[in-house]
Amino acid sequence: MIKYDYIIEAQNYLVENWGEDGKKVIETCFRMEPFNDSFDAFLNHCTACGGNWGGMLLTGIKKLYPEIWEVIPNDMGINVWPCLLYTLLLLGVDTTN
Repeated sequence: MIKYDYIIEAQNYLVENWGEDGKKVIETCFRMEPFNDSFDAFLNHCTACGGNWGGMLLTGIKKLYPEIWEVIPNDMGINVWPCLLYTLLLLGVDTTN
C-alpha cells in the first residue's frame, strides 16, 4: 500500500539523486493518470532485457508513460534502481510488496 511517507521519501530521493531532472519527473508524474495496481501488474507491460532490470522497467515506463520516459535523465547516476522504483511509486505502481 502506498503511503504518504513513501511519496515524500520518493520525492526527496529523486531530487537528491537527479536534481532538476528529478523535479521534472515528479511534476510530470503528478500530471499522469495513476497506474493504481501492483508491481507485478506493471511488469506485464515490460520487455525483458537480458537481466538488465533497470532497462526492463524503462521499457514499461516508455510503453505506458512516454512523457515520463522523456524526462528521465540520460545519466541516471549510480542509484538507478531506487530512482526507477520511486518513479513508479509516484505513478501509482505499488512497489511496497
